Amino acid sequence: MLEHTFSCNTPASKCRLLVGNGIAGRMISAIKENNTGLIVAGSGFLNSWNIEFENIEKSLPEIQVARVEDGEGLKTFDSYIDLIKVMRSCRLDRGSSIAYFGGGTLGDLTGFCASTYMRGIGLLAFPTTLLAMIDSSLGGKNGIDLSDGKNAVGTFYNPGMVMMDTAFLEKGQEHQKQGIAEMAKYGFIRDASIVDDLLSFSDYTALTRYPALPDLIFKCARIKMDIVSADPQEKSGERELLNFGHTVGHAIERASGYTIPHGTAVMWGMRIESQLTFRMFGIKDIASDRIDEIAKRFNIDQISIGEDMHQKLMDAIKYDKKVRSGNITVQVLDGPGSCRNLALPVDEYLEGLGKWLKEN
Repeated sequence: MLEHTFSCNTPASKCRLLVGNGIAGRMISAIKENNTGLIVAGSGFLNSWNIEFENIEKSLPEIQVARVEDGEGLKTFDSYIDLIKVMRSCRLDRGSSIAYFGGGTLGDLTGFCASTYMRGIGLLAFPTTLLAMIDSSLGGKNGIDLSDGKNAVGTFYNPGMVMMDTAFLEKGQEHQKQGIAEMAKYGFIRDASIVDDLLSFSDYTALTRYPALPDLIFKCARIKMDIVSADPQEKSGERELLNFGHTVGHAIERASGYTIPHGTAVMWGMRIESQLTFRMFGIKDIASDRIDEIAKRFNIDQISIGEDMHQKLMDAIKYDKKVRSGNITVQVLDGPGSCRNLALPVDEYLEGLGKWLKEN
C-alpha cells in the first residue's frame, strides 16, 4: 500500500492518498473508522463490479447505500437536491462522512453535497476509473452543470481520504482508456518517465497487468496533488499547468456536443497545442510524435475536426472561463517534463488556431 498525506490549505485541508491492489478490506475499515453514514455507488462501477460491491455492502449492514445512474447528466440541481434529501433521511450530522464508489461525475456531485451539507461533512473518495484516480478525485474541485456550462456551480473541498484500488481498472477497457491522456499529460508537464512508461506497454491490457501499476498511479496522483497544494484555489497560476491540452480539448468536447469523450479530446488537444506553440512562437514540438505513438498503442481514435466544427471550437475558446481581460494562458513545453504558462491575447491565439484548422 502506497500512502501520502497532502496539506491543501482549503476547507477539509488534509487529504490522505492511498493506492494499492485488491484492498477492499482497507476500504471497509476506512468506511467504519470515519463514521460513514451513506455510501453512493455509480451505475458504471456497479455494471462491472456489482458482486464485489455487494460483498463490501454485506460487511457494512448498518450503512445505507444509494445506487445512482451516473454520467454527466447526473450533475444537475435536481440530482443535488435528491442526494441531499437522502443524506437528511440518513440523519447525517456534522460528524458524519459520505463515501462514493465511481467515476468523476459521481465524485463531482458527491463532493458538492458533502461540502455544502451542514456547511461541510466528511468525504471519502473511492474512485474506480483511471481518469478519476489520477485526476478528478484529486484537487478538491466539485460541482454541477448549468444548461450553458459545465461545472458552473461548485466548491473547492478535498476528501479527507482518497483510496484507489487498481483492481478496478481491469474491466471496461474502452471507458478506462480515457484516463491515458491525463497520464501522458503528467509526463509531459512534470515527469518524462511517465511517458516512457506508457510507451513500454503494448496495449491497455498490458498496463492493467503491470505489477507496478499502483506505483505508476501513485506517481501521477502525487504530481497532481503537489501542484494543487501549491495553488489550491487557482490564484498563483501554478495550477494552470494542469491545463495542458485542456484549452483546445474542452473546446473540442463542446464543439462536438460532448460526443467526443474527455480523454480523447484532451489527447488531441495536447497535440494541437504543442503544434500551435511551435508554429506561433518557434518552440520545439516535443509532444506530437509521442502522442501519436501513445494513441496507437492504446487504440485511441484520431478525431476529425470538420469545417462545421471550426467556428464552434473557436467560440468555445473565446468564451472559455480561463479567458481573463482578453487574455488566455496556454501551456508551453520547454523540454521533457518541463512546462510553463504563457499569457497572450485570446484573439492572437484564435488567429493561430484558425490557421492550423485550415491547414489540417
